[in-house]
Amino acid sequence: MSFDTLRLEKDGAAALLTLHRPERLNAINGVMSRELARAWDEIKRDPEVAVAVVTGSGEKALSTGFDVADVASGSADFGVEGEKGRLSSVKLTALQNRCWKPVITAVNGLCCAGGLHFVADSDLVIAAEHATFFDPHVGVGLVAGLEPIGLARRMALEPVLRMALLGSRERVSAARAFELGLVGEVVPKERLVDRALELAALIAEGSPAAIATTKQALWESLDVGMRDALEIGQRAIASHRGHPDGHEGALAFREKRKPAWQPLVLE
Repeated sequence: MSFDTLRLEKDGAAALLTLHRPERLNAINGVMSRELARAWDEIKRDPEVAVAVVTGSGEKALSTGFDVADVASGSADFGVEGEKGRLSSVKLTALQNRCWKPVITAVNGLCCAGGLHFVADSDLVIAAEHATFFDPHVGVGLVAGLEPIGLARRMALEPVLRMALLGSRERVSAARAFELGLVGEVVPKERLVDRALELAALIAEGSPAAIATTKQALWESLDVGMRDALEIGQRAIASHRGHPDGHEGALAFREKRKPAWQPLVLE
């Protein structure tokens, strides 16, 4: 499948998904918003892909959000057909597309506004040393209504409110983002994608089915109280019971060999 605004490549068991509009700091236009939904569908259905890595083209930005030029001109045409204007039309990230294969986001510069979706919905986040995070919505007369809510599930509420209410006047460096728990690791920019792929390879050593089920249970548990969250976890355990990987993992451990996991295709 070919794309105009994305690059989708494979590195072993990892899919490397690159937002590719460097001349616009990888801002999301209507084409990209729809191509991302197609890309996540391809990742879900590819049995060779166990993990996805998301980054931006160049060294200046992961993404600066929805393209202001499109918005200002009135030509913006974002979202999935038939769902425009609804929350369900936002299909930028794996989580929004219910892709339960794990995702590592490698932040290679500016990450602001709608670009924060990729961080908020990621499983692991690593950042280059020069990465910067901010949310400019209120400064241009827009409501910061989605990205901060997602970020508040990753970090303390007060720094999220500082970003949301102070707008572009509150810029968070990579080092500060690490202190706040917004990112899990900071690396030199020349190591960013390599490190993300290293982490992807380590994740891919586990059972793809067990990992995807674990991810789904963890994310869905965040939407409910503790008792219901534990019920989600228990159902996940029960749903995986009898999967061939359970037997294979025990057998491989006993025989001191690498497990031969079943490929994973998600619907």
